[in-house]
Amino acid sequence: MAENKILHAVHDGVHVLRLLGDMRYPLSPSLDHFLQRLFSEVTPQGFVVDLTDTRSIDSTNLGLLVRIAKLMQRRGQPRVTIISNREEINEVLTCLGFDKVFNIVAHGGGEPLAGKALALEEANDVAMLDTLLKAHQTLMNLNEQNKDLFRDVVAMLEKEQADKSSAPNA
Repeated sequence: MAENKILHAVHDGVHVLRLLGDMRYPLSPSLDHFLQRLFSEVTPQGFVVDLTDTRSIDSTNLGLLVRIAKLMQRRGQPRVTIISNREEINEVLTCLGFDKVFNIVAHGGGEPLAGKALALEEANDVAMLDTLLKAHQTLMNLNEQNKDLFRDVVAMLEKEQADKSSAPNA
């Protein structure tokens, strides 16, 4: 399997993200900034997230996927489709309520688009903390079950953010 990276392609106005390898929080700033730029410039006609080559995905990146679904929903666009054939990932998606806001399918019906790798962005501690917090808040607000599941994580991240903002600059 390929290294840990995110590929982006567009086909007939439909944006496709392929997440390869282990999707951990160090990749989140790259995805977060990409999504901010993309949605500030265009409204995709559709969106597909391909997880068929994803070994694992953490809660931060899951929160960013929910952000895509919410942005598409607010703009009156079709539901985001997630392609995932990994039972363990599908179980997590279902447990978190993704099946209520995404179309989840086992295969895309064709060869995956090659795509261009998102640039890996380094984030300072403050920016990383902001990405982590917003992603978990988004995931938490997806449904009542997630509120209970992520309440403590969000509270800890909010406390850390408050502590950093009140610390004297060194």
